[in-house]
Amino acid sequence: MRKILLFMLLCLSFAATQVFAQTRTVTGKVTDEAGNPVVGASVQPKGSKGGTTTDAAGNFSLQLPANSRSLTISSVNYTAQDVAVTSGEVSVQLKASSGNLSEVVVVAYGTQKRAGLTGSVATIKGSDIENQPFTSVDKALQGQVAGLQSVAASGAPGSNQQIRIRGISSINASNAPLFVIDGVPANTNDLSRLTTSANILSTLNPNDIETITVLKDAASASIYGSRAANGVILVTTKKGRAGQTKFRFDTEVGQSSRAYNNDKYRPLTGDEYLAITREGLVNAGNPQATVDAQIASLGGNTNANFNWLDAVTRTGKQQQYNLSASGGNNNTTFYVSGGYFSQDGTTIATGLKRYNGAVRVTNKASERLNLGANINAGLVQQSTPSSGGAFANPVLSAYFLLPTRSAYLPDGKLNYLTAEFPNTSSFNTIALAGMDKRNLRELSLRGSAYAEYNILDNLKFKTQIGGDLSNLEEDQYNNPLYGDGAVLAAGSPAFGPNVVYNATTTGRAYAYYTRYFNWVWTNTLNYRHDFTTSGDISLNVLLGYEAQKNKQYTISAQGRGFVLSPTLYLQYPVSASTPTTSQASVSDYSFLSEFVSADFNFKDRYILSGSFRRDGSSRFGSNDKYGNFWAIGGSWNIDKEAFMASFEKISQLKLRASYGVNGNAGIGNYDFFPSYGVTTGSSYNSAPGSAPSNVGNLDLTWELNKPLNIGVDLGLLKGRLGVTIDWYRRVSDRLLLDVPLSSTTGFTSQRRNVGSMENKGFEFTVSGTPVQTRDFTWTTNFNIAYNKNKVLSIPAPIIGTFIIKEGLDVQTFYTRVYAGVDPANGDPLWYLDSAQTKTTNTYSSAVRTGYGSASPKFFGAFTNTFNYKGFSVEAQFNYQTGNYIQDAWGSFVIGAGANATFNKVARVLDRWKNPGDVTDMPKYIYGGNKSFQSFSSFYLNKGDFIRLRNLQVGYTLPKSLLASAHITNAFLYVRGTNLFTWVKDKNLGFDPEQGVSSQTNLDVFIPKTLTIGINLGF
Repeated sequence: MRKILLFMLLCLSFAATQVFAQTRTVTGKVTDEAGNPVVGASVQPKGSKGGTTTDAAGNFSLQLPANSRSLTISSVNYTAQDVAVTSGEVSVQLKASSGNLSEVVVVAYGTQKRAGLTGSVATIKGSDIENQPFTSVDKALQGQVAGLQSVAASGAPGSNQQIRIRGISSINASNAPLFVIDGVPANTNDLSRLTTSANILSTLNPNDIETITVLKDAASASIYGSRAANGVILVTTKKGRAGQTKFRFDTEVGQSSRAYNNDKYRPLTGDEYLAITREGLVNAGNPQATVDAQIASLGGNTNANFNWLDAVTRTGKQQQYNLSASGGNNNTTFYVSGGYFSQDGTTIATGLKRYNGAVRVTNKASERLNLGANINAGLVQQSTPSSGGAFANPVLSAYFLLPTRSAYLPDGKLNYLTAEFPNTSSFNTIALAGMDKRNLRELSLRGSAYAEYNILDNLKFKTQIGGDLSNLEEDQYNNPLYGDGAVLAAGSPAFGPNVVYNATTTGRAYAYYTRYFNWVWTNTLNYRHDFTTSGDISLNVLLGYEAQKNKQYTISAQGRGFVLSPTLYLQYPVSASTPTTSQASVSDYSFLSEFVSADFNFKDRYILSGSFRRDGSSRFGSNDKYGNFWAIGGSWNIDKEAFMASFEKISQLKLRASYGVNGNAGIGNYDFFPSYGVTTGSSYNSAPGSAPSNVGNLDLTWELNKPLNIGVDLGLLKGRLGVTIDWYRRVSDRLLLDVPLSSTTGFTSQRRNVGSMENKGFEFTVSGTPVQTRDFTWTTNFNIAYNKNKVLSIPAPIIGTFIIKEGLDVQTFYTRVYAGVDPANGDPLWYLDSAQTKTTNTYSSAVRTGYGSASPKFFGAFTNTFNYKGFSVEAQFNYQTGNYIQDAWGSFVIGAGANATFNKVARVLDRWKNPGDVTDMPKYIYGGNKSFQSFSSFYLNKGDFIRLRNLQVGYTLPKSLLASAHITNAFLYVRGTNLFTWVKDKNLGFDPEQGVSSQTNLDVFIPKTLTIGINLGF
């Protein structure tokens, strides 16, 4: 700290001579290409941190030092300009930015011209994601940035999106990027304690976002140190602009339905199921009497043909309304907004409602002091049924329940008869959806306040404190009358007219209450020194100190024994006659950091940058609690060279390179700590006792990420077309893995820093405006990313569904390779050897081998926008290729006769029937055919797809029609999302978006939406 203070004093003394320089007054006006005033544009003497902003009319007045000869004028989403000052008045026209090198972008702890960047940085404008029918901002990121993979594991409204930037870097630590919202690092982990997914980002309204910046390499992200290994996403919310108060109202209504459907995976009809079951019983060698009896028990004597999938799938409604106001004067600006969003899920018992508000105020307290504060509040109410393997999961039940059993009795009442649902733990999912409850209520407050003081024109101090508070209330209720929660009395008949319940234990309820609080205090000192009077050779230095504290409280209670009332009003543990468990826990962690960064700019031609950060974290052992992280970068704006003057078609050309070290602290708060736990198995003499529960490791420390990036930025057609190419290699070292221990220790393994892996690949983006006339404009963006993952070192292979082994992709499936069906007898065949030269019909004799990867090799998007006069059409296609998707439930719904009392899908209709048949589906045998239901490459499908992610057709009403209504602008549109999906593998049963693990989970279907909306400004 002494060194930091000494450096600050040196900066003060070095710059003090500038305080008394003579000044002159310069006035001017800043407009856009259409002649409209640009409000809030920054106007600064070139090379200085002082300056002013434009007012509502785009005007400004500035005291310019006598030795300054030019101004730098910039505004987010516009190309910055340096303007020579030859008189006391200037006029400036800014051009809208399209990713060119003069664009001003938000970066770590500030803003910067793209020409001065040495790292890989991508920017998304708020206008690109607003008014979209998504429940959270992370869902809107898909396809927007090359190298950023954003996929859904569930279509449930409010569910978490899984985001990966440049691949997977860790096996046991987090692979998610760091989100920084208005300068405050946010916790985007799932805080839910029940199986409901709680996405913190769903409380943030995408309409309140001004820009999103993605930092992908060391030069751009390593300033965030131990949390930058997986990239950083900076979210900047909207702020007010000086001028007359402007109002904006947006509304959108529509509906959602299932996005992807494959007829091969439709459940069988009643007749189809009975026919194939009868065939399977005969093929199994059963006598006719046994066949007839079994068919009768499965509903063969009924005429029922109930489609459970249609019954649990629905067309949901959705709507959103947003109102905002912004304005102010030259000293104070404000932005305030409020919104409501509602979406039904694509299956029954799912839905989300969000209420949100935001306030942001800035104040110019004096010529040197600026103040600001903002707060965002959101309330989310979410309903989600069970997922995965729970029979209360309506999607799973819809595939398993027999079509010969109906959800309703002949009189129209719900069917509760156990005889109608003979499978263990199988119930009428339609009834359970209305009787059981699984709800989440989440209240989130997020805000910050800052003070920024210009000590000198080139020395600025800023302090900011921010935080976020989340309160989660989760309730699960299993009714006492029917289903998993019902407990029958001893000797009671099955569910039906004469059922008798155990009044003290029937029905159950769970309640979890979680409070999460995170605060961050950041202090920075920014110094700029110009080596020339024109400011074209400069050094910018940032010093910073940051402290963060995070604490989470959880209280839970469970109870059994509820009133046998069909009204079901008493649904909380407090109403239970028999309390079962109650718990309380607390978990916290803290960070302490010092950092410095420096950028040297030589005439916007050569730029060198470097950063260093020292982080301390409570998550690591006392032997290695602190870590050092750094980055260096350089760029060369080749277009500034004299020899480029003859290349008229090249307007911009830049070469970038960076290398550094950052870390991954995304582990448990107490993994390092040797701890004891109190358990029932540790009691002694009827008294509670404790036993070691975690062996701990005081040497546990950060995983390290070492990214190398080389990039090229190219501008063509006078800046109308931009190309960005990046090649990278990032090595993850000191991976956190569980290493086996001797059984004498009482533990099976200890977590240590061993192992390494690499990701390398390239990214390509081309964007711009190929055609622009007076009435017609075509803008386009195409991006593609390639990533190859490889495990470099590991103590021993880790084997499961995936094999983690040196030389292989970390998500390589490990399975037996399916060789098809023996046409002579219908037996399934597998390969005996990895060379695939011999086959066997004995599953256990086949060799397991690495087979494909869950990670795509290529992915990206293609977006085009066409504007003709007032009409516009925008279309975005997303795609990926090179990965496999595991049909994790295929053994149940295909299985060649295994799990025969569950329904099957239409793919089994293509089964082998007679000698000579050529098919991939074995002979159907009741009870199973030679372990065909066991995991093999048969249950892996290629995940290649192209999806029409977004299609919007809109019309901007002429202003002449709006003037009398005092409306400044109106835009009407129709939008569809996920309207069309093409898949390469026609046997792919479920949506190609299945999370980064690429394993189907029979969860809520990803929605296709169709909405209409209007945006009004007044």
